[in-house]
Amino acid sequence: MSSDFLKYPKVIILLLVSTFANFMAMLLTPSLPLLTGDYGISSEEASFVMSIFLVGYAIGQLPYGPLSKRFGRKRALSIGFSIALFGTLVALFASSFWALCVGRLLQAIGSSAGIKIAFTMIGDTHAGESAARAMGLISIAFGFSPGIATAVGGIVTAIGGIRGCLIILLIYTVILWILAQFLPETAHELHKDALQGKKIVHGYMRQFKDPYVMLHAALAGLTTASIYVFVTLSPFIAQSVIGLSPEGFGLWALIPSFGLATGGVLVHRLSHKNPRMMILSGMLIFLIALLIQSLCFANHLITVWSLFLPAYFLYIGNNVIWSHALAHGLSEATDKPNASAVMQFINFGMAVVGVFLVQTILPTERMLLPAAFGVIMILMFAVWLKLRAHRPK
Repeated sequence: MSSDFLKYPKVIILLLVSTFANFMAMLLTPSLPLLTGDYGISSEEASFVMSIFLVGYAIGQLPYGPLSKRFGRKRALSIGFSIALFGTLVALFASSFWALCVGRLLQAIGSSAGIKIAFTMIGDTHAGESAARAMGLISIAFGFSPGIATAVGGIVTAIGGIRGCLIILLIYTVILWILAQFLPETAHELHKDALQGKKIVHGYMRQFKDPYVMLHAALAGLTTASIYVFVTLSPFIAQSVIGLSPEGFGLWALIPSFGLATGGVLVHRLSHKNPRMMILSGMLIFLIALLIQSLCFANHLITVWSLFLPAYFLYIGNNVIWSHALAHGLSEATDKPNASAVMQFINFGMAVVGVFLVQTILPTERMLLPAAFGVIMILMFAVWLKLRAHRPK
């Protein structure tokens, strides 16, 4: 990436754009248990607000590849922000739970342009080790954004409920849309035929058939799934089992977010290390955190410390895996807009599956969270072995 592109304030704007959907998703998490009273639904149905957002998040990765190739990165970003703004208005004035879900779906589809375009801009100007460093910078922002969003969401929920959170998102969307106009256009050329159906399908199918892209995307997707499983289950455990208030939960949720930030710092400083071994190191950190939390939960030691402190280390491992998987999976792609779209589709698609599976079970079930993490750990190691077999060096 050119040095000019990473100069302040452009890098700040890029980081805000890349975490837009993350912020949009997390701000409402402290209010999820309150939906049961507001709309007369069960806790399982309330968690559907998160899974429907993830569905939109995954689907939203695909259209911005062709749009960014046809109209440029900045115009594609503006299209996404327009959809996000409309979705926020729908959710704000929703008179039923399902109308709220439609609004959240539109919010996700629109805000997903942020991470998609940010990754494409990095792919336009970065490769290899430098891409990992740039991805590490974004992952530091990813580390702070969930905690900040959840903490703000907890405070706003206590004051104005879910409507207050949606008003904050409305204002934030407008501000970010204005700031994004100051980003440079990184597309080297525009393709007038990029929106032709046959060309879109061919471009995406070529990426779906690339095992190098798909295996790295799967690794990233499993880490994202673990984060959103935690985000979905932890509010119910914290508020229904431990007895935290929404604002208390928001403040404690800063701990895992600092884990993401710590992982981002490690990635940024160790970008010269072997990516395969860095991914394995991240998995080892994940495993240690999983074992500690499993032992605590199995012995009925469900406290704020056993819930949030292991998550801090688990998130460190997640970020190390996520950053290296996405950076190196994208580095060899010749069609970076479509490759990044497919990787992010797989990334968040796996999170959809994870959240869907856990939301069919009572969220406060004692061993559900560590059991879900255990399954994800096994799958990550299986994918790593498959990647090693596909490309030994």
